[in-house]
Amino acid sequence: MRCKETMNLIDDYLLGELTPEVEIQINDHLCECRTCKNELHKKEAEVELIRNSTVFKPGNDAFRRIKMNLPLGERPKDTILFFPRRFVYAFAAFVLGIVLMRSFDILFFEKRELPQAEIKYETRHQEPFVDTVEFYHAPAKNVAKI
Repeated sequence: MRCKETMNLIDDYLLGELTPEVEIQINDHLCECRTCKNELHKKEAEVELIRNSTVFKPGNDAFRRIKMNLPLGERPKDTILFFPRRFVYAFAAFVLGIVLMRSFDILFFEKRELPQAEIKYETRHQEPFVDTVEFYHAPAKNVAKI
């Protein structure tokens, strides 16, 4: 690995964000190159300095001054006609969806009237219930007469 590539990856090396293969290549290069090793020590010192630094916490006076400078206005209402704003938007979207679906149905799936067939209902001849089975046969038409 070259010095330029090592310098580009040295921050990731310190944070442990490299793959094991790349980390091995950097370790091999650092064993051979004195310049990159010195740069690594400088970066390690910077990282330790940042890790050991204290967090700045402003005093109560600073919070009081910030609070005084904030504009205090009326909070916007989150309701429309006594309903929560989210509910009104959801209901409006629902109604709009229904209207759009119905209009697409009317435009694209127009119902065409089918030709009506005339249906005749005839009453069957009512016979009394018979418990026997009758067999019918059709008369033979083309039978030779002897």
